[in-house]
Amino acid sequence: MKITVKSSRFDYNVFIKKDLLDNIEDYIDVEKSYVIISDDNIPEKIIKKVSSKIKNSLIIKFPEGEKSKSFEEYFRIINLLIDKSITKETTIIALGGGVTGDLAGFISSTLYRGVPYIQIPTTLLAQIDSSIGGKVAINVGNIKNSVGQIYPPKLVLIDPATLETLPERHFNNGMAEMIKYGMIHSRELFNYIKNKDVYNNLEKLIYDSIMIKKAYVEEDEYDNQKRHILNFGHTYGHAYESYYNYDKYLHGEAVALGMMKVVNKDIAEELSLILQKFSLPIKDSATKEELIDYIKRDKKAKTEGIDFVLLENIGNAYIKNIKFGDL
Repeated sequence: MKITVKSSRFDYNVFIKKDLLDNIEDYIDVEKSYVIISDDNIPEKIIKKVSSKIKNSLIIKFPEGEKSKSFEEYFRIINLLIDKSITKETTIIALGGGVTGDLAGFISSTLYRGVPYIQIPTTLLAQIDSSIGGKVAINVGNIKNSVGQIYPPKLVLIDPATLETLPERHFNNGMAEMIKYGMIHSRELFNYIKNKDVYNNLEKLIYDSIMIKKAYVEEDEYDNQKRHILNFGHTYGHAYESYYNYDKYLHGEAVALGMMKVVNKDIAEELSLILQKFSLPIKDSATKEELIDYIKRDKKAKTEGIDFVLLENIGNAYIKNIKFGDL
């Protein structure tokens, strides 16, 4: 399957194919120079599958987890790249999950004022969400994605076979984002996830999820208004992540809690059932009062309030500005 995402900088292709990485030379010029950036928890066989085909590659690893999206790790890798005499002709490969894509993408966007990068997402969350649309960022303290920009990849290569090594918790983490797509845009997708075995049709579900994100990204690439709808559940979700210093919840788990926080009673009942199908949390002991300081520091916050994504019904979302006092 092939999807082309339009961008003001350049259009880029997304390829989805099982065992795609076994034939990576069909998608990239393996004679060129590459830097592979990956976390230290990705299976070695996936790294070797990519690096063994490339004639000239450097592999850089960083500690797994959201805390690595930091200035400290950013500076360490940037200095290493400069010390290794990396040039603007080198392409960075972000090989891993959402943290890898965010960090490697931000490094790519700033090194020498921009070098090309390729997304090879190996988690479900990264395959259907963070690898598409060009958002790259790091965290400052425990405020999520507070320094970043829109910098699209040259190419996205999705091999669903990489999900076979993914722990169940991390697979379910990605399902939270897929459920989100159904909530904001497609009752049909929501019903399929709710009633069917997603493993039997995973490539098509990845494709459908990306097509939903593509529509919002192409209409509002620089995230000024319409693209905010993709943040359904994320305002509270990011607050949960920050409140627990990224130790308690994975991103999708926090988004699941965030979605539950902003839906009415009728929708909450149906949403809670589908979240529990994938062992995702539906409630937490943190209060709104404890979370509000993090919401006020959210990157989309304004002086008096913040735009929330709410639902008319499942499959139909809208944006509403809510004052902090009302919140």
